[in-house]
Amino acid sequence: MRRTGWWVIMLGCLLAAVPQVSAVMPAGLQLERVLTPKEGLSHPVILSLAVGPEHVYIGTRKYLNVLKKDGTITHWTPENSKLKFLMIPAMAVRGHELWTTCRSPVAGGGTYRWDGLQWEWFEEIKDDMQSNYVSCFHVDDKNVLWIGTEDQGLNYYVHETNPFRKFGYLATKKGIVSNQIMCLTSRPGELWIGTVAGISVYRGQEGDRALVTNHTLTSGLPADRITALAATPERVYAGSTLGLQIFENGSWRLLGKEAGLADAWITALAVDGSDLWIGTARGLQVMRGGRIEPPIDHRDGLPAHQIRCLAIGRGPDGGTRLYVGTERGLAIFKRL
Repeated sequence: MRRTGWWVIMLGCLLAAVPQVSAVMPAGLQLERVLTPKEGLSHPVILSLAVGPEHVYIGTRKYLNVLKKDGTITHWTPENSKLKFLMIPAMAVRGHELWTTCRSPVAGGGTYRWDGLQWEWFEEIKDDMQSNYVSCFHVDDKNVLWIGTEDQGLNYYVHETNPFRKFGYLATKKGIVSNQIMCLTSRPGELWIGTVAGISVYRGQEGDRALVTNHTLTSGLPADRITALAATPERVYAGSTLGLQIFENGSWRLLGKEAGLADAWITALAVDGSDLWIGTARGLQVMRGGRIEPPIDHRDGLPAHQIRCLAIGRGPDGGTRLYVGTERGLAIFKRL
């Protein structure tokens, strides 16, 4: 028995000594830079990303970080901005404006707009806001800003065309499937709303009636808890806890681990031309030509394999960059 145990131990040591084989980096992609607290981030956990014409905005568990074109990082805190709390769970850039929210472990901080000169703070009730607990932002093809909340539906900014109101709203009373909004995306003429109970597609108003189509389990949606959304004119991608759902030619199909996903729980999606970037708890993957390639993870230079958020934007040289937020920092990939 001793000898058998000795060989088992030796075999385990030999297996542990075999180097792990990492995935091949997808063609046309190069890791350019990794940012962690050592490089100036205020916190390693990245919660949200937004790419503007001048800066990249990085929301973390502690402060909003601003990555400038010269590569330096500054922090916006409750001390030097109107942000009330430390956590920055959602952001969007609209033209030269940054829209964001903040959270504490127990309280929601409302909605904030930075126009390049000053901050404006919007709160529920007094500013026509549905809730201070904001989950996501999205700017559609008509430059309308949409704000998803955790339990009260959506707001959209109308003050530029309606001097008497700041925000309109959509909620279950107007036909959407749930007021618990998880994520948003759009394609021309359609706002896609991901919720905990399915997807609603909003196509505008017809008089006082909201034009809404709902996708749920009963109508053919494979999984109803939607974790991420991305869209092209031809198809819509919906991340879920069971895999990647694709809406094309009027019907849904589900891709899971059997299709190459490293993990079935999708955490983030981003479209870059014909590429779909997929974030999971087990790395970053790309779908090209209908094929999901092997994951990129910490062995390939990512700060961690748990992907929190993704963004596509322009770098200082005008080239396309893929920004990948993880549990331990931000990775910046250059498209070649």
